[in-house]
Amino acid sequence: QALLFATLAAAYIGESMEGHH
Repeated sequence: QALLFATLAAAYIGESMEGHH
């Protein structure tokens, strides 16, 4: 479950930093 959370967190942070286009 930790891996899943880490994956979701990474994706969320990635989109936030990119500005969500």
